Amino acid sequence: MNEAGEGSDGKVSLPAVADLLQANTLKAQLERVLASGSEMTIDASAVQRISSPFLQVLVAGVGTFKKAAGPSLTISNPSAAFLETVSTLGLKDALGLSGA
Repeated sequence: MNEAGEGSDGKVSLPAVADLLQANTLKAQLERVLASGSEMTIDASAVQRISSPFLQVLVAGVGTFKKAAGPSLTISNPSAAFLETVSTLGLKDALGLSGA
């Protein structure tokens, strides 16, 4: 899969390589789901490599959903590579993964 896949129910599956090329796609998906008022679940199980620009969009998205005080954004099934990168960069709390 070359870019994040979005279902009609607010579920997004991240690609194996989540980099700058996919960051704009994720941003558009976050905006679309937030505007609809729906919950959003991001499946990070396929991630093998994730870039800083992609994580910046993801962190901003999580923050925006929190500020909206309505629908929630959840990251589910984070892969070992996803967790390692997020942990190394100190972003587990920002992404709501402090218990992972």
